[in-house]
Amino acid sequence: MERRSVTSLSDACRLAADRSRFQTRRLILTLSSNTTATDAPATAAMPPIAANRFARVWAIGLGVLILVTFPIWIPSWGRDPGFPPVPWIAVPGVEWLANAVEAFALVVLLVGLAAAVYRGADRWCWWSVAAALAVLIMLDQHRLQPWAYQSLLYAVLLAGMSWREGRCWVIAIAISIYFYSASGKFDYQFVHTVGHQMVQTLAGPIGGIGDATATKLAFGLPAGELAIAIALAFPRTRRIGGVCAIAMHVTLIGLLGPWSLSHSLGVLAWNGLLAIQAALLFVVPPQPMERTARQVPLPARHLLRWPIRLAVAAVLLFPLTERSGYWDHWTSWALYSPHNSRAEIQIHQSAIDRMPSDVAAYLDDPDGDRWSDLDIGQWSLERRWVPVYPQARYQLDLAVQLAERHDLDQAIRVKLKRVSNRWTGERQEIFLIGASELKREAGRYWLGAVSP
Repeated sequence: MERRSVTSLSDACRLAADRSRFQTRRLILTLSSNTTATDAPATAAMPPIAANRFARVWAIGLGVLILVTFPIWIPSWGRDPGFPPVPWIAVPGVEWLANAVEAFALVVLLVGLAAAVYRGADRWCWWSVAAALAVLIMLDQHRLQPWAYQSLLYAVLLAGMSWREGRCWVIAIAISIYFYSASGKFDYQFVHTVGHQMVQTLAGPIGGIGDATATKLAFGLPAGELAIAIALAFPRTRRIGGVCAIAMHVTLIGLLGPWSLSHSLGVLAWNGLLAIQAALLFVVPPQPMERTARQVPLPARHLLRWPIRLAVAAVLLFPLTERSGYWDHWTSWALYSPHNSRAEIQIHQSAIDRMPSDVAAYLDDPDGDRWSDLDIGQWSLERRWVPVYPQARYQLDLAVQLAERHDLDQAIRVKLKRVSNRWTGERQEIFLIGASELKREAGRYWLGAVSP
C-alpha cells in the first residue's frame, strides 16, 4: 500500500514537470511569434505577393509611359524649349535652378521605378517615385497627364499604407476613373464630335451609318462605361465588370491606334496599362492566403494613414466640381470629353517674323484677316508627344509665356472659352488683346505661371 502511494506520487511529479515544460515551451513560442509579428515588420515589413505584383506592373507601365512621352520630361538647360514649360507657381528668375531640380527629380524618378521593379511594393521606392513626380509636375502643368496623376496617387498609397487597405483605395480610384469619365461624356459636345467620330469609325467596316444615327449611338459609349463602373463597385459583379473593362480598353487601342484615329503613343500605352490593371484588381482572384493575411503596419504608416485617407477621399469627391471650374478637367477624369475650357491663341502677321520656326510651323491664317491661329494641340503632339493640357488657365498661361518670350505686346490675342453647356454645347467667350490683358486675366486664377 505504501509502495503504491510512493509510485503514484512519483508519476504525479513527472506529469507536473512535463506539463510545466510544455507550458514554458508554448510561452517561448508565443513570445517569439509576437516578436516576429510586431518587432520585425517595424524595420522591414514584407508586403504580400499581390502588392509586389501590382507594384512591379505599375512601375513597368509608368516607365513605358515616360519613355513614349520623353520630350515632356526633359529639362531645357538654357536652350529654347520651343513649347515653353508652364509651372504651377510663378517663380521668376530661377530658370537655371528649376532645370537642375528637374534633372535631379527625373533621375530619382527613373531610379525609383527601376528599384520598384526589383523590390515591388517597397515603401521607400514609392516615396521616391511620388516625391519626384510631384516636383516634376509642379514645374510644368503640362506633365499632369491623367496617367501621371493616377501614378502619383498610387505611389502615395503603395508607400504610405499597407496593401490590405491601400488596395481598397486603389480600387476606389480605378472605379472613379470609369464613373467620372462616363459622366463627362453625357454631353452635347461629346455626342456631336468625338463620340460621333468614334461611332463612325467603328461602323466603317459596314460602310458607315447616317450622322443622326451615329449621334444617337454615341450615347451608348458613356452608357457602357458607366455600366462598367457600376459593375466594378459591387463584389458580386466585379469580375464581369473587369472583363468588360479589359474589352473596352482593347477596343480603344484598336480605335485610337495609328491604323485608325492615330492618337498619341501615351494614350495607347495608358489604355494597355489600364487593361492589365483591370485584370489584376478585378479579374484575377486573390489567393486565400493573401485574402486573410494580416500585414502589421509600420509606425510611420500609422502617422500618415489619416492624412492619406483624407487626401484620397478629396480626390474621389473633387471631380464633382469640375464643371464649376474648381477642379481641373483631367484630374476629374474628363477623358475624350471636348466640353473642356480652352484658349484659342492668335498671332498678328506683323510679329510672325519674330517667332521661331518651331512655333511658326503651326501658325495659319485661313480667313486672311492677318491674325494667324496657333494650333497648340498639334504643336503639343508633335513636339512634346502628348495632348495639350485641356484647361483654359494653362493655355492662357502658355499665351502669356509666348508673349513674354517673343515680345509680342499687342501682336497677340486670345479667345478664352468657358466650359460648354452640357445640354446645348454653347460656351461663354472672352476676347483678350495684348499681353497686358492676358496677364490681367491670368492673374485671376489661384494657380499658374502668372502671379495674381
